[in-house]
Parts: sequence; C-alpha cells; structure tokens
Amino acid sequence: PGEVSNSPAFGEVFRTVTDRYDAKEYCKDCLDNHKHVVWTEVGLYGRDQLRQCAAWALAGMIPVVSEDVQQEFKNEKFVAFHDIFVRNAFGNYFDVLKEISFSPIMADQLSYLESKSHAYIFSKDDQKISRADENFAREVMQLFSIGLIQLNQDGTPILDPATGNPLETYTNEDIESLARAWTGFDRSPARSNIEGGTSQSDLDPLRIVPNWRDAFPKSGLNGGFIGDGFPLCEDLLLERSFLKKGARYRLLGGKSSPELMRDPAAFAKATNSILRAEIDPSSRLYGLLHNGGDHKLAVELDDDLECHGIECRVDALRVVKVGAVYYEFVERPCVQMAFYEGGKKIQLRDSFRKFGQQCANPKLAHARESCCRRDRYDEVKMAMMESGVTYLYEAERMTYGTARERCIDYGKDLCVFRSVSASPNDDDFRKGYHWTNQDCMILMKVNPDGHVAIVHDIDTFDNDATPYHLDVKHTVNWFRVFWDGDGDYPGSSDANSCSANKCLTMDDGSCLCQTQVVEGVVFSGNDVGSISKKDIMSQLFIGAFGPSSGSVPVSGGNDLIVHIVGDTMDENTVFEVQDKGRTLHLKNLRSTVKLGEGWDAPPIYHEAEHASSIVNATVGSKNLLTFVELDSYESDIEWSVTIAKANTYMVSFRYALEGPPNPLRLFVNGDEVQREPTNPTIRVVDVSQRENLNLQRCESCNEGPLDECATGLFCVTRSRNTAEREVPGCQLGGVDNSLNYCADPNDYVHGVLFRPTGNGSSDWMYTEPVRVGLLEGENKIRVKVPHSHRSGPNIDHMKIKADPLFTAVAPPTAAFFRNPPHFMSLIADPAGAGEQNLRDALYETDAVLEHYFSHDNMAPFLCVRLIQRFGHSNPSPRYVTECTNAFRTGYYVSGGESFGSGQYGSLEAVVAAIVLDSEATGPALAVDPGHGGIREPLLKVMSLMRSMEYKTRIQDSSNGPPVAKDFQVRLWQMDDKIGQMAYESPSIFSFFLPEYVADSGPTLSAGLVSPESKLVTMPNILGLLSGMFSLIKLGLSNCDSGFSTNPGFSSCGRDRAFGRLFYQPGGTTFYEEAADLALLLTAGRLSENNLALIVNACATQPDKATRIECMQQLMVSTGEHHSTNFVTHSDKERSTGGVLINSQVPYKAIVYLYMSGGVDSFNMLAPYSCSPIDVYKRYRKIRGKTDDEEGVGLPLSRLLEVPANNPTQPCASFGIHENLKVLKDLYENTIFVAGAGFLFKPTTKKK
Repeated sequence: PGEVSNSPAFGEVFRTVTDRYDAKEYCKDCLDNHKHVVWTEVGLYGRDQLRQCAAWALAGMIPVVSEDVQQEFKNEKFVAFHDIFVRNAFGNYFDVLKEISFSPIMADQLSYLESKSHAYIFSKDDQKISRADENFAREVMQLFSIGLIQLNQDGTPILDPATGNPLETYTNEDIESLARAWTGFDRSPARSNIEGGTSQSDLDPLRIVPNWRDAFPKSGLNGGFIGDGFPLCEDLLLERSFLKKGARYRLLGGKSSPELMRDPAAFAKATNSILRAEIDPSSRLYGLLHNGGDHKLAVELDDDLECHGIECRVDALRVVKVGAVYYEFVERPCVQMAFYEGGKKIQLRDSFRKFGQQCANPKLAHARESCCRRDRYDEVKMAMMESGVTYLYEAERMTYGTARERCIDYGKDLCVFRSVSASPNDDDFRKGYHWTNQDCMILMKVNPDGHVAIVHDIDTFDNDATPYHLDVKHTVNWFRVFWDGDGDYPGSSDANSCSANKCLTMDDGSCLCQTQVVEGVVFSGNDVGSISKKDIMSQLFIGAFGPSSGSVPVSGGNDLIVHIVGDTMDENTVFEVQDKGRTLHLKNLRSTVKLGEGWDAPPIYHEAEHASSIVNATVGSKNLLTFVELDSYESDIEWSVTIAKANTYMVSFRYALEGPPNPLRLFVNGDEVQREPTNPTIRVVDVSQRENLNLQRCESCNEGPLDECATGLFCVTRSRNTAEREVPGCQLGGVDNSLNYCADPNDYVHGVLFRPTGNGSSDWMYTEPVRVGLLEGENKIRVKVPHSHRSGPNIDHMKIKADPLFTAVAPPTAAFFRNPPHFMSLIADPAGAGEQNLRDALYETDAVLEHYFSHDNMAPFLCVRLIQRFGHSNPSPRYVTECTNAFRTGYYVSGGESFGSGQYGSLEAVVAAIVLDSEATGPALAVDPGHGGIREPLLKVMSLMRSMEYKTRIQDSSNGPPVAKDFQVRLWQMDDKIGQMAYESPSIFSFFLPEYVADSGPTLSAGLVSPESKLVTMPNILGLLSGMFSLIKLGLSNCDSGFSTNPGFSSCGRDRAFGRLFYQPGGTTFYEEAADLALLLTAGRLSENNLALIVNACATQPDKATRIECMQQLMVSTGEHHSTNFVTHSDKERSTGGVLINSQVPYKAIVYLYMSGGVDSFNMLAPYSCSPIDVYKRYRKIRGKTDDEEGVGLPLSRLLEVPANNPTQPCASFGIHENLKVLKDLYENTIFVAGAGFLFKPTTKKK
C-alpha cells in the first residue's frame, strides 16, 4: 500500500557498493544506514511535521527491532514499515493494526511467520504435537492495543473490589487461544522491482496459506468467541446472498479460477472444458457486471435482485461467466457453528481415500451430489454426476437437500458409494466431497481443563478415513469453551467423572461425550423498553443478515432498535445495535451445546474371526484387516457374549458386500429374530411391454445395467424352482417361478439386512442396528445365510451397545456451554476439494483485529501512550478522557473547527485532541513540575538540526569522484551514541516503558512516570552532548565524537563535514541573540537566570560566529532543552559525594546476561541427579523423549554436573549445558534462580 514508482530524475542517490573492505563499515555505512538517512531527511525537511510527529509516536508504540529481522541490512522493507504510520497518521487505527499485522517485518521479529496449526503439523509431520506461536498474540494485546490492565475511560486502572488490585485485560488462556488466529502467514512471492535477492518478498503484505490456518473456534476476551455477532453462513444461503444488496463481485478477467477460494489446479489447464456458471444476458446481475462492456474491477449490488435462470437453481455461486470475462463472487463474512444436529457423511470421490470422510452440516453448501440408490449394487459401486443436469457448474457446492433433490429428479437418490463418475468428462479433478445419505454425529472430547475437541462420529470404510483433526483417536485440537450452569464439566472432579456424565473415558484421560444442540429464544413478550443495550450485547451473539421480512422497527432507546414480526418478540425478532461505530443485527436466539444421551457403557466389539463357532465360512484378510467370508448357503457365525446386566441392546455388524441386498438370519439364545415387512403382500405382475424404466414394486424386471426399478427398489434375480428366493410382499401366484421382479429390500423378514457396499473386501459399513434382549451372563448370538441365497456378506465384527430407548437417563450435571462459532471450515482442502479458503481466513483475521480494536481498553490505552509520546508523561484523567472520547466518536472540536472522520478509531481526532487540548497549550500548566516530560534523545538532535537550519555543504574541490549533494544527512550508529535511532529499538518494548519510574530523583517520591528517563544514562548523556557540541562547532562528521562518519576528505575541522548549522539569530544585542536562540532551542522556557549566565559566558568570544556557537552549546546543556516544562531552580549548590578509596567493605556486582530472547533456559540448567522423584526422567519426557525419539532434552552426557547445595529439594545436583563451561567454573560464586518468572516490582536482599 502507498507504493510509488521510482523517479530517474533523482539519480542514484544511495551507494549500493563500496570500495571499503571493513565488514562493519560496509554494512552499517553503505547499506544498513540508508533507511536512517531517509528517515532523517524526511524529518528535517518534510513540510508535514505534525504527520511525521504522529507517525513517530505510533512507531514508538509499535517498534522495529532490526536485530530480530532477517537481512537487517536491507532498507526498503524498513522504510515501508514506517510508512504505515506516516500514511495512517491521520487515518484510522484499525488500518494501522491490520497493516502491521500483515507486515513481513512484524511476522519476522515476533516469530509468527510460517506458523502452522497443530492439525496441519500433526498430519504432515508424523503426528507431531505442536502449538501455535504465541509471541505476536501476546504483544499485539499488551503493546499495540489493550495493554495489561483494564482501564477506565480516563486511563486510570479498574480495581478488583475484593482485593483492590488492578484487573487484568487478558489471561494466558486468551493468548493461547488467539495465537491460533495467527497461524498460516507466509511471505508473498518476490517481484523484480523491489529490493530483494530472495524468492520471497520482504516488502509486500503477507499472504495466508489456508491449509496452515487453525480452523477451530477461538475464544476471545471477556467470555466471548471470535465470530460473535456475525451471521450464520446457513442463513446467507437461505437468503440467496449473491443477489442481495451488498453482494460483491471481483473481476478475474479472462481466467476463470477464483482467487479467494480454491479450485483444483487442473481447472486452469482445462479452461475450455470447464463449465462455469454463465449468467443469462437478460439477467439484471448480468447487466450490472457486464456494464456495457466496461467491466469494473469490483461491483457491489446497491439493492436486492430477482433471480433469473441459473441464479434461481443454485445454492451458491463461486465464479460467474459474464460474456467473455469472469467474476468471482465474494461471500460476505459469516460463521458456522462448531456443533450441529442432523449431520450427514460426506466423502471424496472414492470411499477408500485416506482422510476423505467427514460429518458435514446438511444446511451448508459444503459438498456435491453423488446420485445412486443404496439397494442397487452397480450404482453403489459407481455413483453418477452429470454436467448441466445434476450439477450446473464445475465445483458447485450445494446443501444436502439440494443434492438429494437433484438426484431424485435424475431418477436416483443419495447413497454411500464406492466411487463416483462424472459425465461426459470423467476427470478426477471435477469431483470433490460428495453427500451421502448416511447419518453421523458430532461428538466432543473434554480434557481435564474443560477444553473440548470436536470428533466426527461416522461409519467409515477405513480406519484412516476420518482426518486426524476430527478423529476420535488422534485429535488433540483442544479449544476453550465457557461452561455454564455450576461450572462443572465431565471429568472436572471424581464426582463429575466421565462415566457419571455417560461419557466414555479415553486413554489420555479425556471424556468422549455425545452432544445435543438446543436453540432457544432469549427475549420474549412485548416489553421492549425493559431491554437495555447491555442486555443485548451480553446475551445475543448470533448475527442476522438484516431485519426479518415483514418486521416492524420499534425503538428501544439509545443505540437500539428492535425489529419485531407480529406482536411479540420471538425467534424472528432481530435487534439492531449501534456499538463503537458498528451497526450490529443480532438474532433473538441462543445456541447451546448440552451433553447428549451418552452411554451406560462403551460399545462392545466382537471380531468375526474370534467367534466361538464358524461354520462353512472362510477367514480372509486384506490390507491388514481380517474378516470372515460367508461364502456358502450353509455359512453361519456364532459368538458367545457375556453381558453384565440383562437389558435391551442394539446389535449391528460391520460388513462388506459386493452384490445386491442380502439378508442374514439372526438367532439370539436359540430364538430367531425376524423383521416385519414394510409393505402389504401383492401379486407379481408380468410387465412385458416396458414404456419406461420406473417399474413399481412387484412388477417384473430384467437383471442388467439398466435401472428399471423405481427408487428404493431392486430387481430380485430368481432361479427356477427356488421358491424361498422370493422377497415377502411379492406373491408369484400363477406366473413363471423364474420371473424377476422389483422388490423392496425392507420386506425381507430375516433378522439383519445387508445392503451393497461396493467392494467385498475394502468397502466396509455397519448394518442398521437390531434391537435384541440379552440376559445377564453368557448369551449366544448367531447369524446364518438363508437357504434362499447362495452366500452372504463378509463380516468384520459385531458391535453391541446399550439401547438408549431403555437405558438413557439425563446426565447428573447441568453441564452446557454456548455453541462456539468459527469462520474457517473444518472440511480439509485436498487439492482444492474442501472448504478451507483464503477468504474466510482473511475474514477471521479482520474479526480478531476488530476484537482488539473494539475492546473498551483500546481508546484509553492508546491515548495514554500517544499523549506520552507527544511530551506529556503524566496526563491528567481529564486529558485522557478527552482523547478517549475523540477516539470513540471520531470527532474533536476546537476553536469552532472539527477534526476527524466521524468514525470510531479516527487518529485525526485523537491527534487533534492531544495537541489542541488546554493541557498541551495552556501556559499555566507549563510551570507545574509534574507537567511535561523528558524529551527523547533523537528528537533533541532533530530539533537542533531543524531549528538551527542544518544544510548539506560539501566542497566541490574534494579529491576523487564527484560527491552527491543530496541525501547526506548521515547520522550513523546513533543507537550506540545516544541510545536511540529509528528502526533500532532494543526490543519490542521500544526504547522506554510507558510506566517507567526513575529509580532516583523527585519523580520517584512523587510517583510520576518518566518513560524517557530510562535512556538517561551516563554513556547516553555524554554521547548526546558530545555529538551536539561537535555538530555545532564542526558540522556533521565523525570528528570529536560527532554523529556521522568520515566524509572522505580533509582533516577534522570546520571544512570536513557533510553539512553545518546555518541559522543566524536576530537582534542587535547579545541578549537579543540569546533570547532568539532560546525561543527555538527551549521553546522559550529558558529561565532569565540561565539566559543571563549564557550571555555573560559567551560575551568574551572574539566574533559573532564563535559567540553563537558558545550560546548554542550552553543552551543544549540546559534542563529546559532536555524537557518540555519549565525548570524550577532550588538556588542550592549541587552536592557531590566523595570517592571511597581502599574501602574494606566487601563488594559484589550483579552481572546481567542479555540473551535477546533466544535462550532455551530448560537446556541451560536441567535436573541431573534427583530422588525419590526422578525429576530428570520427567524433564526428558516433557521435552519429547519417547521410545522412538530423543526429543529436545539433553542427555546426561551433555550436561556439566554441579551440586545443588539445597537439601530441601529433590535434586542433589543439576546439569549446566555443555557449552556453558564458564558458568560451571563460576558456580562457586554464582546462584541460579530457576523458574522465578518476571520481576514486576522492586525487591530487596531481605525479601
């Protein structure tokens, strides 16, 4: 953003090479320093000084640590980062937050670059456990937006009534949760017109890799979730959002592949054969997008449109063809609920695809059709989809209802299929996830902390069919929820164990629970006036597309309108709320997740090959799976089953069947279990003349590839003289006994019905459960092939679980939580087939930033810090309140002039409130000792150079090639000399802390903060004064500890400099000259006493030039020059302490080792010899040691043993890292303090 092209008119003003071989000189002077030159030149000569001051203030809040950035010798990326603050200095702070979040510099220095979700790493890196990098998630809150402590609007801390301590704004759990929102960021590809040299750009905004992104719900601050207040995606589908006011379309031009969503890469290579949604020229949408051939880059609908043609038949649009060009439809931000009812299984094009099956929300357009009938073996083996018939454009997504409707119109239905074929072009890339008719459930795992993980409970063909991130055995994708009721949850205590809540106990100690989603109205009745905005914001979290159709707006007071359908508030009511510059529409609904029916006991599985009796059957195996083949009409299997409690149970079988529906007889303890036929018995009709292929039940049919029987029926193949082969419900009676006929498989009376799965050894599914009564103790369960069939299915195992109809009771606890929303779909995206896309990742990122931005702390936190950067270290509560109001309203009025955009977060209003407030301009406060602050060292230098009119002056007669006259304000290594320089912050906490209190002086006793005092050290003071004296006397060079480098000509003196100060004060007397200088160098604050002293001290100088230099040197040494307030003189002589010589008092020093954030303290000092608790073994386990992996912990052979000298703790000795031998040698005089955390307040030796 904000990039401009290079201008050849300026010439090559920066040297990119040097003839100096000294590495330090090469990097610092010729490469690294260019960014400092640019910043200094703009600061000195820019005409937009207030903008530059505001930008510098923002840069002080959001600093650059060049040492933490790769290739810090580059310049363009640093300058571009600072331009974020320059460009937005009078814009909106949200834009600042967003741009710095997408900056490669920020991602580099706060380590979220290439951060990937646990789900991605687990699946790609051999099931490795990982966590999102938390660095940026912490600092963006602590330093850039809301701070550590909750604030009133006047900047004072909010105190806990119980303890009197300040309340924190966030917890470590908040950091962990929000860190997952900063996964997926990577550099953009490089381009040739920027400073580079690598394959990735250090300048352009970061891109998001959707597959790297953590897709699970993310809890926010104050008990909410990221996504609260956004409409549900399923509601947008119902509204046909692509035709509604506000719908947006992006021009793709001649290419048809979307940019914010993902299509298979093969689409781009097969453009001519790719069917896209082509808008009819008579459609209003076509007219707006075509625009008479003058296609716009972006189009937003100004009002609702009526559907036309294909627009009326689809659930969603992706890319539309308008004449010869393509537009991508950009769905507005919406969220999905993590838990839902009525799930349906979706699967990739082949049932045997690894990680290819999930449980999808049937109300969302997240899969495609796969047309087949579950009782037709040939259709189960190969389902169909036909271009222009069952799907209207490539990669079309549709809801379950639409998919089924399309297939029924096609003469088929939905089923669980083996493979799917596309017509007329059967390319694999045209397929994706497809709906099946199989029900599935959303379960949850609950860990001991109360965090949950989503589990998709589906009957899969393969053990690896469910992706790891949703698989019950593998998922550890925990996220926080807020348990209501009494706060208990399954596993929270012994009394609230897993089993007490009818949940299963998993191997990792978590509870696996069934879920139930309940939606209910929050506000009822018609008393709108009793509902406050606070009530709405604290109880309604589901957004609405807008007011409901037919609703009437009713005013509910300030910032609140209630849209009611009818006379009372109900599920159709929508609340319209104004909050922090946003208009929110909220549904009068709450979605709650409760514990489901659960299990009295876990299901029991009995493998077929381990059955107590296998008769006339073969034990087979394939792909490491062992099963029993019922390959004879005399085959049967019997299991001996022990039951703890007599009751009714549900029995089902996991099987594979390559053929038409096949029943098995079922016997329990010797008694046969039979089914009731679905239909009444009728006679078979011989239909010799078939006018159509939609034959009804008991009408004769031909066996073959044609689908003669209607949906739900199959053609029974009979053999002559085999009367038992017939299906009850169809009576032959007088017709040929060998006649085939259409039958309903549900009419089989045998106990268990097995429907075709596609393949007899690789496609596995469960039968519908059969309810049976079992006795306490041993039971016999047997299945047998009926004489009417030649063989039966292959059986993997039998599953027995308690019958919920007779055993389920309500869980003993009222554990429930609000259903969490999330932006990113959980449907993985292999090769463009899934739903994880860039659009939703961008929406989620904006929502996270909006979450910080709209926090109540945002305005006072920002105001206090910006006011400090403008020179007022201790602003009054009234001053902060004025600034806070300006931020929130977007306006500030002074002297009849209005400043600001009127939008929440306007920095123009904020800056105006800071610089025009009476506390900044009133003369009375200037004499208050607590007013103002210490000036920043770099700003003192810039003030001297600007006020004293620094100009570049390089002699033309210098030896060597001509020297460029422009851009020679070459301040060099200022951070080493004065402690401060642009782009050279020592840490992400900037040069000084806003809450810093000097450890001596009157500010300590007065309790006043003085951030800039942190840089008031002896080396910095000497470096600052020496450099300013050199600049005044000799110009800008390296002479006498000057601020610059060697210009390359002459020896130290007045002529050896890049430039000089040229200001000549006005006045006819020495006093008038001094007063003129004092006005510029001390803003007129120099006391008369100091002014007289300076005049007298410099009056003896031989000429005006030396006299002015003398005055300038003395003035930059005064207190008035170094602060922004008047200096109060005590008129007392300053006392100097004596020097202790040959003191007999023992002396010790504390030596700090600054590791710059890279030290792994757990490998610096580790347990070594410990008992009775083996702490070393536990240390190695925590650090990743397993039977197969060593982890990152250090073996004893790499540790230098030292004694603990502390009998009260379990370790007799510790180990120091093998490379830190110096610490071992010093250990006799060294103390290790491990795990102490941060020192957050002063301490003493006694403490």
